[in-house]
Amino acid sequence: MRTRLAVAGLLAVGVLLMANPLYLPVPVGEPDPAYTHTVQPVEDGSPVAGIDAPDEGNETADGVVDYADLDPEAQAAFDRALAADGGFGVEDSDERVDSLSYPTGPSLGDGLLVVEYEGERYEFWTRTVEREPGAVVAQRIAVQPVAFLAGFFAVLAAAALGFRGRLDRT
Repeated sequence: MRTRLAVAGLLAVGVLLMANPLYLPVPVGEPDPAYTHTVQPVEDGSPVAGIDAPDEGNETADGVVDYADLDPEAQAAFDRALAADGGFGVEDSDERVDSLSYPTGPSLGDGLLVVEYEGERYEFWTRTVEREPGAVVAQRIAVQPVAFLAGFFAVLAAAALGFRGRLDRT
């Protein structure tokens, strides 16, 4: 009787621990946003490849913006992103450029500008990336794998104990 109870207990604990991706990680705190700036040349496969420059005096949000038309802070962010391989990010919302938008899902004119710079066209992406708090990352990296392995070994122990109990009866 004790063996059956131990097997059932080990099996229940093991399955519960192995199912930890269903209930872990537990959200702790608010997401930690970062604000990214990326510049890349407009290429043929780009979603903005066919965008034309607006007519003189008819500047629109979905047209090509001349580098000189950007405000000085936006020009500095463009230059920094162009110089940095893969762009750059800032973590403080006060370090964002006021004239640029930072949506989580950029679209043309809202987080994505086509900038004409020195005769070339560039995609200038600005976006908000919501990162998980450190406690959630620790749960994903340490707690979930350890809990899964503990559950797996509990199920193996339950199987071994159950198999041993059957061998003892025969």
